[in-house]
Amino acid sequence: MQSSINRHGFPPDPDELIAEGDPPFADAAEQTAREKAADESLNALQHEVRLLNARIGVLREDAEAALKAKAASVDASAHVQLGDYPWLKLAAAIGATFIAARLVRRLPLGVLLAGFTGHIHEVRRQ
Repeated sequence: MQSSINRHGFPPDPDELIAEGDPPFADAAEQTAREKAADESLNALQHEVRLLNARIGVLREDAEAALKAKAASVDASAHVQLGDYPWLKLAAAIGATFIAARLVRRLPLGVLLAGFTGHIHEVRRQ
């Protein structure tokens, strides 16, 4: 067994002791049943974590595929309802609504009320 101080005055490196076959502690080579059970339990937990990571990966892939399929379905539906350029037509409709709202806000309140009274009068007649 080596002394606790080497010739340079420093304590020996534990890796050197292990490499020489001399364990740093007398009972270091013996593994108790409790440690073996703990190692087995640790290995089992690591295996379960790897399985869970694999399952999460599969779920992520499934979610991505579902989102892509839904996006394709929505796009196809928009093309069926609005034609070749659905997003351009939708943007034009939103723009027209915005401009109409601006124009209605600028109208005097009396003109609006006159239009509504005429409409209400027609509805009451029927």
